[in-house]
Amino acid sequence: MQILFYAIWLVILSVLQPTFARGIEIFSIAPNLFLCFVIIIGFHRGKMDGAICGAVFGLFYDMLIGRMIGVNAICYFYLGFCAGILSENFFSGGKNLATAISTFVGTVLAALIYYLARFIAFGDVSFTTSIFRIGLLEGIYNAVCVIIIKFPILGLMKLFRMKKIS
Repeated sequence: MQILFYAIWLVILSVLQPTFARGIEIFSIAPNLFLCFVIIIGFHRGKMDGAICGAVFGLFYDMLIGRMIGVNAICYFYLGFCAGILSENFFSGGKNLATAISTFVGTVLAALIYYLARFIAFGDVSFTTSIFRIGLLEGIYNAVCVIIIKFPILGLMKLFRMKKIS
C-alpha cells in the first residue's frame, strides 16, 4: 500500500509542478512541491521513509526539470533524513511551525548545494542571484505551501491506513 501511496503522489506532483506551480509564480519564483512533499514525509513517516522518498522524488524531479541529474536527489535524500531526525524532537503541537521552518532552511540549503554544483560544473554563476533572489524567496514560498499541502497528504495517508511514525 505504501508504494501505491508514493506512486500516486509522484504522478500528482509530476503534473502539478510544471503546470499549477508555474501558474502561481510570484516574482518568477514557483514553489517546489517535490521538496515540500519530502519534508512532510520525513516529518510524519520517519527518517528512513523520508530518505528513500527524498532520493526517488529528487531523482524524478531532476529528470522532470532537466537540470543536473542527481544533485536534487542527493539534496532531497538528506533533507528527508534530517526532517525525520527533527520530527523525533517535536511533539504534535509544534510540528506545523517546525515543518515550515525546516522547509525554509532546507530550500535555502538545497539552493546553496545546487549553486555549488553549477559553479563547479559551469563556472560563472552569480551567488547573490542564486541564494538571495531565488533561494530565500523560494524558501519563504515553500514554507507557506508546505502547510497548505500537508493536509491532503496526511488525509491520503489516513485513507491508505499508513501510520504516522511520530
